[in-house]
Amino acid sequence: CQHNVAMTWPWLAENLWQATADGGLAAWIYSACDVTATVRGGKNVRIRETTDYPFRGAVALAVETAAPAEFPLYLRIPRWCQAFQVRVNGKKASAETRPGEYLRIERRWANGDTVAIDMAMQVSLTTWPRTGSVTVDRGPLSYSIKIGERWQRCGGTDAWPEWEAFPTTPWNYGLVLDEKEPAAGFAVREKEKIADQPWTLEAAPIEITARAKRIPGWKLVNETADTLRDSPIRSSEPEESVTLIPLGCARLRMSCLPVVSDAPHAREWR
Repeated sequence: CQHNVAMTWPWLAENLWQATADGGLAAWIYSACDVTATVRGGKNVRIRETTDYPFRGAVALAVETAAPAEFPLYLRIPRWCQAFQVRVNGKKASAETRPGEYLRIERRWANGDTVAIDMAMQVSLTTWPRTGSVTVDRGPLSYSIKIGERWQRCGGTDAWPEWEAFPTTPWNYGLVLDEKEPAAGFAVREKEKIADQPWTLEAAPIEITARAKRIPGWKLVNETADTLRDSPIRSSEPEESVTLIPLGCARLRMSCLPVVSDAPHAREWR
């Protein structure tokens, strides 16, 4: 929604950190920021957070305080993260971590203390039960076929123009997956520098290449992709390498992809 989209960013910033009932702080959503807060005992602390999350899994926290302050620090462990490692002042935290929970670190924090978080991001697949189509995920982000865009003015005013976006490159692909290890066969490419505005087709910080085949029978109906058929789908087209980008970087989005297979139970696209 063009009226609400700009509100997302201040709402996100307001909720990156939360106060806790026991006088501590909780890192609720990871993002580069500074937070100043009053913790247990009325002490004031400042935490500087440096990270390229959600594109990368490293987070660095630097504590600034005029006097030592004892309070708990809660670190949210994303449900997708199976390997959540934390170091406090270079020493590995020994506490057990579980996806979907919080790691609680209570100590006497001093000026200059650091916390380093590393969240390993692996490619995984979400299979949708209704059609058997799959979505490619990596860490907290889901991915879409990279589709070229042609924008055409279709109405509105100069102040509030209305636009239509049309594909300039193929989009009707199905994924070719390894039968034994479906999440294998994907290659991740990371750009060295992340743009100030990364959520565009050209600036996508992460690209994933995948094996795929075109499905000629899958066409546009009224300028919209026709309904998904049940996977697996049979295709006699040659195998290609396609590029996937984070869903938020695409305007034309194709993220629920059929599975292409030569298995006996594979279906023709009717």
